[in-house]
Amino acid sequence: MKKGAFALFCAAAFFAGCSNGSSGSGDGIYELTVIENPYNTSGVMLQGFSWENCKSSSWWNVIESNAEEIGNDFEYVWFPPCSDSNSDQGYLPRKLYDFDTKYGTEEQLKSAIAAISPAKAIADVVINHRCGTTSWGDFTNPSFGTVKGVNYKAICSDDEGFKSEPAYMGKVSDSMRGAKDTGESYAAGRDLDHTNKDVQDGIIEFLGKLKDLGFCGWRYDFVKGYAGRYVGMYNKETEPVFSVGEYWPTAGYSYLNPNDWGNDIKNWVAETASDGGQYSCAFDFALKGAINTVFGNKSTDVANSRYNLLADESNLMISTPEAAVTFVDNHDTGSTQKHWYTDPADVGAAYVLILTHPGTPCVAWQHYFGGVSDSVCDEKVPGTTQTLHDHIKYLIDLRKTLGITNTSARETLSKTSSLYAAKITGSAGEAVVSLGNTTYSCPDGFSPAYSGTGWCIYVKDKAE
Repeated sequence: MKKGAFALFCAAAFFAGCSNGSSGSGDGIYELTVIENPYNTSGVMLQGFSWENCKSSSWWNVIESNAEEIGNDFEYVWFPPCSDSNSDQGYLPRKLYDFDTKYGTEEQLKSAIAAISPAKAIADVVINHRCGTTSWGDFTNPSFGTVKGVNYKAICSDDEGFKSEPAYMGKVSDSMRGAKDTGESYAAGRDLDHTNKDVQDGIIEFLGKLKDLGFCGWRYDFVKGYAGRYVGMYNKETEPVFSVGEYWPTAGYSYLNPNDWGNDIKNWVAETASDGGQYSCAFDFALKGAINTVFGNKSTDVANSRYNLLADESNLMISTPEAAVTFVDNHDTGSTQKHWYTDPADVGAAYVLILTHPGTPCVAWQHYFGGVSDSVCDEKVPGTTQTLHDHIKYLIDLRKTLGITNTSARETLSKTSSLYAAKITGSAGEAVVSLGNTTYSCPDGFSPAYSGTGWCIYVKDKAE
C-alpha cells in the first residue's frame, strides 16, 4: 500500500460482529477500500480545556494567554463546545448559533483561535443530541424544522421525550416524529434524527458557522449515538483539516478480550468512509484500556504488568495508526471527574509511549499547563529531574527532531508481561523505546537518550 493510503475494511475473519447492516454492503461486512489518508500529520494535539474550566471568568482568554507556547508546541488545539448549552460545560447544546457561553464571548473565542496560530483550532461538535429552548424539544436558533407542539421530525421517534413530556411531545402523531435512532440513545438530550435532511443541512450549516469563527476541524462527541456514515457525510461536505470521533465502547474494557473494544472502534472508523464519506480518526480507547491495565488506574497501588497489551492489534496505534488519536487522560477519564484516570505515578511513562509512537497524540491541558485539582504538571516525573510539563515538551521536541508522524513505521521488539519495546522510524531518525523491565539491553547502533523509572528512549547513533 502506498504511503498516505489507508485501508478501511471489515471482514468476518477480522472484525467479528461488524455491523448491523445499516450501511456498507448491506450484509454487515464493509467492503475493502483503499482511500487517501486526508490527515497526514506529524503534530500533536492539545486538549485545550479540563472539565471545570467553564467556571473561569473567560477560558478563551486563558487559552490566548498561553498562545505563544501552544503555537510553538502543538499542531491542533481541541476547544470545548462553544454554543449556548443547558450545561456549563457545553455538552447539552441548545441554541447552536449563540456563541456567548460560560467559556467567554464570541469575540474572545475568535481572538483566541487567531492567537494560537500556526496551531489549528478543532471544535468539539455535539450533534448526537440537543435540548429545547423552553421545553424538551422546541429547537430555536436554528429550528431544524421543528415546530413546538406540532412537528418533531428532527427528533428520533424512540426518544424519551415522546413519553416523558406529554404536554407537547407526547401529543404529536407518529407522522410528525423522526425515524428511529441509528445509534445508542442519550437520555439527557433529544436524540437527533440524522436521516432527516433538515437536520443534515442544519448541521452542515452549523459547521460552516464554526469555520467562520476560525475552526478548521472537528472533534465529534458521543459518536456511538448515531451511525458513523453521517460523520463521513458531514466531513465530505465541510472538508476539515482533521476529524476525530469519541467512540467510547459501552461495555467495560477487558484485557482478556481487548478486541471487543478495538473492533468496535475500527468498525466505526470504517463506517465513516462508507457511502462515499470522508473518514474520521477516532480516539484510541482500546489503547487507553491497555495503558490503564499496564500502569494501573486511579490511585490504586497496582503492580505494573501485562506490557504485552501495548503491542496488541486491538489498539489503533498498532493496527491502524493513521486513524488513531492516542491519549493518556481527558476531561472525562481524568480532570476533576476522575472516571478512569491513569495512575499519576505512571502518567510520564504513558506519555513516553504515545509521544514516540505513530498516531496523533493528544496531551491533556492539566498535564501540560495545570490549573485543576489533579494537576501534576509541576511534579517531577519519577526517575528524572523533569517536571511533567518539561517532560512532555522534551518528548514533543524529540518527536519533531526524529520526524515521527501518524504514519511512521513501528516494529515490535519485545512484548512480554514485563516488557514492551519497539523501534519507531521517523523521516529524520530512529528511536527504540522500552517500557517495563529495566534490564532491557540497548540495541546495537543505538544509545540511551532519555530515561526514567521503568522506561528508556534510545536513539540511533549518528554515522561517523
